[in-house]
Amino acid sequence: MKIGILFIFAAISWSFAEPKAFDSLEFISPEKFQNKVIRHDRVKRICEDSTVAPNLHDFACAAYLYYGEKWDAAYKAYDSLRGKDTLLDQSILIRMARTRLYDGELKKVNKTLDLGKRMEKDPEWQQQASRIRMETFLANKKNRPKKKADSLESFLKKYPQGPESDEFRYRRAVLLENAQKWNLAQKAYLRVLSDYSEFGDSAFIAIRRIRETHPSDESIGEKITYANRICFKGMNKECLTLIDSIFILDSLKAPARDTTKIPKMKTAEDSTIWRLAPSTLDLKTRIKLWEKRALALRREKENVEAINIYRFLLDSVEIRASWMQSLLRLLRTENKTDEANLIDSLFQTRFKYSPENANNIWVRGFEFEQNKRYDDAIATYNELASSEFQNTNKHEWAKFRIGFIYFKQGLYPEAEKAFIEARNEPFTWSSNASRMFLAETYLKQGKNDLAREAYVDCIRDFPLGYYAARSRTKLARFKLLDSAQIPFLSPQVLSDDSTLAWIRSSQPSTKREKTYTPENFYRVKHLLESGFTEEAYDLYVEESKNNYNHLDFLYEYGRLFLDAGEVTKGYKLAREFQNLIDRKSMGAAPRNVLRFIYPVPYTRQVVVNSGSGINPFFIYSVMRQESSFNYRVSSGAGARGLLQIMPPTGAQLAKRESLDTFIPSMLFNPYMNIRLGIRYLTDLLIEYNQDPMYVLCNYNAGPKPTKRWAESGKGLDWDIRVEEISYWETREYVKRVLGNYWVYEEVWNGVPQ
Repeated sequence: MKIGILFIFAAISWSFAEPKAFDSLEFISPEKFQNKVIRHDRVKRICEDSTVAPNLHDFACAAYLYYGEKWDAAYKAYDSLRGKDTLLDQSILIRMARTRLYDGELKKVNKTLDLGKRMEKDPEWQQQASRIRMETFLANKKNRPKKKADSLESFLKKYPQGPESDEFRYRRAVLLENAQKWNLAQKAYLRVLSDYSEFGDSAFIAIRRIRETHPSDESIGEKITYANRICFKGMNKECLTLIDSIFILDSLKAPARDTTKIPKMKTAEDSTIWRLAPSTLDLKTRIKLWEKRALALRREKENVEAINIYRFLLDSVEIRASWMQSLLRLLRTENKTDEANLIDSLFQTRFKYSPENANNIWVRGFEFEQNKRYDDAIATYNELASSEFQNTNKHEWAKFRIGFIYFKQGLYPEAEKAFIEARNEPFTWSSNASRMFLAETYLKQGKNDLAREAYVDCIRDFPLGYYAARSRTKLARFKLLDSAQIPFLSPQVLSDDSTLAWIRSSQPSTKREKTYTPENFYRVKHLLESGFTEEAYDLYVEESKNNYNHLDFLYEYGRLFLDAGEVTKGYKLAREFQNLIDRKSMGAAPRNVLRFIYPVPYTRQVVVNSGSGINPFFIYSVMRQESSFNYRVSSGAGARGLLQIMPPTGAQLAKRESLDTFIPSMLFNPYMNIRLGIRYLTDLLIEYNQDPMYVLCNYNAGPKPTKRWAESGKGLDWDIRVEEISYWETREYVKRVLGNYWVYEEVWNGVPQ
């Protein structure tokens, strides 16, 4: 098999036809997507299959009507199934009640629920029935918004942690706003904001609207909740104004202090509080506000004022490594050399082997390296290589970096020695990188036999890693092995039983017996096929309590969920599987195991949108790294969905795709996210002349640093260029995504299936 770089983006001809009603599926709300698309299609296939058992067929056909929103027909179908599976009678009645609710037959909802009177003592039934009654009350247009909001409040008091609580809290806030109860609505939205739920962004927009149109007095707590989101979003000037108003209000409300009577200090925190001005806020909250203020000032380039805050924190609160580190950076930026040296001396005395200092040393070493002050860089990395730093990620790469500097200078004997030492370190990524670069070093010295052994050692050490893929490339390129002898991933096609036997033999403990029951496994499968996904997942959760560290359990249930289209749940188990199994054994893993941990969901949409401009496996590689295939995930920075697109970027991409109705929530629709994400990556390919390294750099870090790396990397070998990316996160991101890509190509034989 050929492994390379540029062929990622060669024109490819695919045999898939465009999906039916593809455009309409992109506009389905994210909340309804799984039901209306994935589960609907799953039960449709079973309903239309005349070979399935009659009982399963009938349940699947009822679910097909339900997910297809054929409410009256679904009601009749489920009514006919009552008593056919007594364990599902409760769920069937809930479905029947929902069909009445969704069909607008509100008066019939309670009549349907009354059919479950014999279940009234069951707490689960009580909560589900109460929720449907609540939704029925909300759907009744005769009930005024304030009355609906009050009913929701009562429901939430009774069931504060229910699965619907986030949604109901947000709906209550909306109803209060509709009722023009501005102050109550703002408080309700702030409650939503404090939960960090999927409704947070909508609540934030509503709060801004109410604050602008109907301003009112706010408590300190309310201001703090709002400030947390304002500051987090990088709205720096507003953040600063808000925090200042919080401190002013706090100072006015704080009780006077009798300084003639010094209380007994029981803790160090008591002493700190006594040193500070009186406040109504606890110390932890005050510290967070000072930190947010300092960060906002730094972002606004108000470095002098930010310096004063860090000085105050260090002088009046406590000596923290993170504050000293921030102060050091600002002092050096402002050329305050004497104070910077003083702080650095104190930092080295108190926090010499802290993670913060490890980061400082790494940055200093990397800067020396970029400026070709190689002796200084080596001395700095040697300092970082001290075992006193323990297992910080910067420490783990220090010895590799020393070998890399020698290698760049052409000092191959020194590089060889350094890479051998780094190879023997107990760190997965850096030791694997050292194996590959040791082979490169041998090759430069004409030691081809040793180079071949080192490349093969790299592959066997971490068969699914980035450096293993690069090593396969080098073995082929330099003809160090015949292609038939190169240890490509050539997974065996084994039967299900043989695959499970291999998995159980790889269990990393002596306890390898199967403890989960086949009856429950097949029950979960039956529930998924019958259209009762929540019930299936509940049973899986119960079964997982004693089996979550068993590879065969993770594999069988993970495959089951993935095959059913429950991708988020399935891939979560695949990740647990990969974390648990010995990485070295994966070179001999059966094909189904590798396809399990490198899945290809949403295949038709990925392939169709990729067209001939980009390889679908490159898309999957980005998706796997960005979101772990969770289409509802949102990053701390606000990126959304499978390919983690920021809303402003999504709006730009939508215009390029002639989508005039774009709103940010569409990024949580997986088909829309795939369409826009592929457009983005394809456009970046054109911008960066088909170079995947800098496409990924831009995707992760943005255009400004990427253009700098591309300029400085001109004329350099690929493996040098990737290690010269100065942002730690971006450098690792590029390697992981490309490692994903090369594994995908080998495991799926070039075609998603």
